[in-house]
Amino acid sequence: MGGLSLGPLTLSAERAPVAAGLIALMIVTAVLARRSSPALSAWAGSAVVVAAITARLGFVLGHAGVYLQDPLSILAFWQSGFSPLWGMAGFVLVTAWSLWRNADLALPVAASTLIAFACWSVVHELSRGVDLALPEGLHLTSLNGDPVRPAEWRGRPMVINLWASWCPPCRREMPMMAEIAAQETEVDLHFVNQGEGAEAVRRYLAQSGAVIAPVMDPGGEMMRHFGAMGLPATLFIDANGQMQAAHMGEISRAQLLAGIEDLKDVLP
Repeated sequence: MGGLSLGPLTLSAERAPVAAGLIALMIVTAVLARRSSPALSAWAGSAVVVAAITARLGFVLGHAGVYLQDPLSILAFWQSGFSPLWGMAGFVLVTAWSLWRNADLALPVAASTLIAFACWSVVHELSRGVDLALPEGLHLTSLNGDPVRPAEWRGRPMVINLWASWCPPCRREMPMMAEIAAQETEVDLHFVNQGEGAEAVRRYLAQSGAVIAPVMDPGGEMMRHFGAMGLPATLFIDANGQMQAAHMGEISRAQLLAGIEDLKDVLP
C-alpha cells in the first residue's frame, strides 16, 4: 500500500508526498525571502493555509450528507478527507492575488513552486508501493478457530480493515465501521485482527459492544503482505481481488463511504 517511515513517524502514500512538497516550499521560500522580499514567505504561508482550508471544504461539500449528521467531524483533520482540486484552486487564487499586488515575486514564486512540485513527485514515486492483490494460500481463522481463506472472498468487492484492540484509532473507528458493515449489501467488510489472541478480541467485543465477525491473523501476515506500516489500515479491494485504494490511520465515515462507492463503480 506504500508509504514512508521516518523513525517513529509513519506517513501514508497519500500524505507523504504532500508533506514533502509543503516542507520544500516553506524551506525554499524562507531562503529566497532573505534575498528578495519577506512578502515571499507571507505568500507561501497564506497559500498553504488557504489550500488546506479549500481542500477540506471541497471534500466536506462533496460529502455534505454525511457531515450534516455529525458537523463536528468536519474538524477531524487527522482523518484526512481533502479534495486535491479544491486545494489547488485555493493555492492558485492566493498566488494570483499575491502576484497582482507584487509582480516582482513572480520569479521566486515560480521557482519555489517548481521545487516543491519536484519534491512531491519524487516522494510520490518512492512511496507509491506496488500493485497488490488479495493473497493466495493465506489461511486465517475465525474467532472460534474455524479456517478462513481470504482468497475465497474474491467475487465481491470488499473493504479489509486491519486492526487491533490495543490501538486507540482502531477503537474509535470500529463502531462506525461496524454500523456500515451491517447496512452494506454490495460490498463486504472484513475485520482482520492483527497479532492478538482470541481472548483479547472477545474481551474487546464484550466491552465495546461492536457487532462484527473478526478474522484472526495472529502472525500479522495480512499486514506484511499489503505493506501496512501501522494500524488501523483500510484496504479497498475490487471483486477480482486487486487493491484499488488504501487508507492508513483512522478513517472517517465520509472517506469510507466514498471508497465503497468507488468500488461499486468498478463492479464487473
